[in-house]
Amino acid sequence: MSVHLLDRLGLRGALDTDALTAGTKTFVPVHVGTRDVPIGTVLDVLDQEPGLLPPRTGHLGNWQDIVAGRSGPMDFNTAVCGGGYGYPMVYGFTRTEADTPGGDEAYQPGSVIDRGRRQVLPLFTWDGTAFVRRDRSEPLFCPLVQTEVDGQLVPLAELQWRRMLAVPGYRFVQWAAVITDNGPLVTDMLTLLIEQARTRERNQALVELIGHAVRLDGRVDRSDLRADGDGFVLDGFRYPSARALAEATMLTVRALVRPREFFDRMPDLPPVLPVMSLQLTNVLFGLLDTHHPDTGVGTPEHPFITHLHWGARAMAGCPPRRSGYLTRRSMVRSLRAITDPLVRHFDVVNPTAFVLLPAQVFMLCPPSTAGADAERLAGLFRAVSGAAPEDAHATTLTWLDEHRDDLSAYLRSRFRSWAGVPADGDVREPSVPVEPEGFRSLTFRQACAAVAAFEEVLG
Repeated sequence: MSVHLLDRLGLRGALDTDALTAGTKTFVPVHVGTRDVPIGTVLDVLDQEPGLLPPRTGHLGNWQDIVAGRSGPMDFNTAVCGGGYGYPMVYGFTRTEADTPGGDEAYQPGSVIDRGRRQVLPLFTWDGTAFVRRDRSEPLFCPLVQTEVDGQLVPLAELQWRRMLAVPGYRFVQWAAVITDNGPLVTDMLTLLIEQARTRERNQALVELIGHAVRLDGRVDRSDLRADGDGFVLDGFRYPSARALAEATMLTVRALVRPREFFDRMPDLPPVLPVMSLQLTNVLFGLLDTHHPDTGVGTPEHPFITHLHWGARAMAGCPPRRSGYLTRRSMVRSLRAITDPLVRHFDVVNPTAFVLLPAQVFMLCPPSTAGADAERLAGLFRAVSGAAPEDAHATTLTWLDEHRDDLSAYLRSRFRSWAGVPADGDVREPSVPVEPEGFRSLTFRQACAAVAAFEEVLG
């Protein structure tokens, strides 16, 4: 299955399949945005391959205008998930938007946004004896936050999840539910990794597993985890063993799935909880078979797992100008350091080929409400297709110099630096993304370079 799929995608030569098959490399990523693979080839494979549906890891928060195709820069989610090329896997380890940096300004989970209008929610966290209202002076860890509805405290994650489930036509999946559904396996994996990290000389070994520490009042800091005899100390609190630390790490995951149970236990919880790292999360995406959402973990793919994943601005970026975090050398070293012992110790774990699909190429698909944009962009695509692959960025810059003002204001606004779901009060008509003529013939490398040029000029 793995080699067959890579052959269909035209990516077999981009990965060290011999090393993956032999297990000498346990994690090998390939960024499709750096490859001359036509967009249409990938979309056709996703249409035709039984059971294959890559996750698009969006965040907890406001999806209503995303689904309606009026979310500006977030419309790439609409194209992927609404178009049937992926499904929204909702990642909840984010923080509320705040007056200081660090919160999720894209999905704004601490607010309700619908039809461009934003209602700021009251936020409550634990002060040691009760839930008290907090200001927005700093971001707060979403799983530990409550809000108020009709005079009653409601978990923030539950409120946003209910809103998402009310959206017709979308199959939202909680990342946290995938983890808890495989809770015993994940806990065993994490226990092993923590025990082995204790003996490794690299100071980063533990931090690569437990990335942050969160206080019960929702404040998050980078992990300062260190070994202490048979136990571990996190932000001054001692966990007596690797398993105790692993089990505590699962608490914040379960807080997203069963939040009321979590909040009922607040008085008995440790004062500081470990938060699973981004590195471990990315490894688990592949190992837990999230690219086959209807089957889950079963018989592992042989000789290695081929995991397809739609990444956006942080994970995938737009190569070559901005390539995202997943394929950085330091990140790949961390991912292999996690995957190596798991492959050796668990029968259900095989090496992983991580195929990163950049979702931002769909920013080049204008909304159906701005019909003239499709014709204009078709002209750009003809110019890009007629140039050498390495000239796509320069060709787009030249085209934008002449045509940028011909594009709709809505399309231009998509490329503002790191903008999120619009909350300016404007009521926009619902729309669906339109693929201009020539879009599917572009390679991912060409499309990423074009998006990078749009961001450079319009951001």
